[in-house]
Amino acid sequence: MEKFPWWTDAQVKLADEVESFIDEIRPEAERAWYNQEYPRNIMEEAAKRGFMAVDLPKKYGGTEHGLTGACIVCETFNRVPSLGISYLVTMLGGNHQLHLYGTEEQRAKWMPMMAKGQLAGVCITEPFVGSDAAATATTAVKEGDHYVINGKKRFITNAGVAERYMVYARTSEDPNDRKKYKHLSAFIVTKGMPGFTLEKINDLIGIGYTPNGALSLDDVEVPLENMVGKVGDGWIAMMSGLNYERTLGASMLVGMQRECISYPVWYMERRVQFGALTSERQTNQFKMANIIAKLKLARLMLYHTAHIIDSGEEGATESAISKSYASDTLFESSAEAIQLIGGDGLTKFYPVEWIMRDAKVHQITMGTNEIMRSIIYRAGLSEIKEDIKVVHKRVIDDELGVPISTVRSGSKSQIDEDKLLKLLANDYRANPGLHMSRADIKEDFDVEDGKLDDLLLSLEGEGLVDLYKDRKGRISLVKATYPALQKANPLEYYRWFPAWYKEEDKF
Repeated sequence: MEKFPWWTDAQVKLADEVESFIDEIRPEAERAWYNQEYPRNIMEEAAKRGFMAVDLPKKYGGTEHGLTGACIVCETFNRVPSLGISYLVTMLGGNHQLHLYGTEEQRAKWMPMMAKGQLAGVCITEPFVGSDAAATATTAVKEGDHYVINGKKRFITNAGVAERYMVYARTSEDPNDRKKYKHLSAFIVTKGMPGFTLEKINDLIGIGYTPNGALSLDDVEVPLENMVGKVGDGWIAMMSGLNYERTLGASMLVGMQRECISYPVWYMERRVQFGALTSERQTNQFKMANIIAKLKLARLMLYHTAHIIDSGEEGATESAISKSYASDTLFESSAEAIQLIGGDGLTKFYPVEWIMRDAKVHQITMGTNEIMRSIIYRAGLSEIKEDIKVVHKRVIDDELGVPISTVRSGSKSQIDEDKLLKLLANDYRANPGLHMSRADIKEDFDVEDGKLDDLLLSLEGEGLVDLYKDRKGRISLVKATYPALQKANPLEYYRWFPAWYKEEDKF
C-alpha cells in the first residue's frame, strides 16, 4: 500500500499489518464467498487483532488511529469480497456519533464493545424515504423512562448479523422544529429488544453475502440513556456521520480499484494472442494507464478528506467529492478491467466481475451520486466564493470601446431614476445578455433595500425595467428594457465595431 507523508508512524505500521492480514485470510474469504456465507470468523479475527478499534480512544480499548486509520483498514479489507462493507457499516453504527455527541457514560458503555468487534448497522433509509432523509417517518415518543419507536427501516447493511443499530427517528411534529431540522433524534437500538425484528433480506446485485435487509420497529421501548445527543440532534448527528461514512466508503471503493489493476496486469502478462502478450498492446496499456490515474486521484482525495476530518473539520464537500468520484471511477475501471481480461473477466474465477457489481451499488448507497453533486455545488460554491469573485466588466474603456474589469473605488452616490437607468444602460453595453444583481447596483449607490424596491417597482410600472424575483418573491435581478435604453442614451451610444470591420459595411 502506498503511504502518504502526513500519516503517522503508527498508521504506516497499521497499513503493513492489515495488508499482511488480508494476504493471510484471502483463501478463507474466497471460500466464504463461493459458499454464500457471511465471513463471521474473519470479522471475529479482525477484532482480535485490533482492526475494529482503530478509531476509538485508548481508554476504551481503541488505538486512536483516527478516520485515516479506519480508511487504511477498510481500503485493504475490500481487496476481498464481503469484508469491507461489513467493516464499514460496523464502524458507522454509533462510533462517530458517540465521539461527537455521546455522553461519557455512553462512551464507557458502548465503545469497549465496539473495540471488541460488536457488529453494527445504521438505520436511515425507509420504504418511502431515501435521499430525502429529513422526511423520516419512523417515530419515537417519550413515555416515562423510555422512548417508544415505531416504523420500518430499509436497505440496512449487516441486517440480522449486527447486534447494535443506530436508528434515526422523528421526535417532533412541530413545523418550526422541522424547519430548523430539529425534529429528528438518534437512538442506539439493540438486537433482542421486544418489537425489533428482521423483516426481510434483500438479494442485491452486489456486496457479496453481507446481509442487507429491512427492519421493523413495533412499539420498541428504548431507554432514555440510549439517545445519542440531545432531543433534536438527530439531523446534525446524521449529517456528520454521513461525512464520516462517505469518506470511509470511498476507502472501500479505492481498495476495489486496486484489484482492477492487480488482476488485469497479472492476467495480461500471461495471456498470449497473435504471438504477443496482451500487455504489450498499446491500447491495453492506455486502458490500464487510465485506471492507474483514477486510482491515484481517488486515493489522494480520500486520504486528504480523512486527514481534514481527523483535524476537526466537517469535510462535507470533500467527502461528497471523494465518494462520488471513487464510485464513478470504480464502475468505469471495473468495466475496463473485465475488457482487459476478456471472456475470463466475465467469470467468477477472476474477481473483477463482483467489483463491477459492487461499484454499481455504491453509486447509490451512502447518498446517490446525484445527491453528492448537489452537496458539492451548494457547499463547495459557498466555501470558495471568496476565491471566485468576479471583478465586473462594467465600464467601457474610452480608447478601446470595450468593457474592462473595474475595481470600485468605494465611493457611492445617492440614487434616483435617471441615475439608475444610466447605470443599467452602461451595464447593457458591457453585459448585454445579463441582468444586474442588487449587489451590483449597491456598488454604485448608497441605498436601503426598501427604497431600492420602491424605485425598481416604479420603473417596472413604467415599462423601463424587467425584474426577476426569487422563489420568495424578492427582487433579485434587474435589466433595462428597450424603452429604457432609448431614454437613457442616444442609439449611437451603444454602437461599437472592431477596428478590422469595414466602414462601408456599416449601416
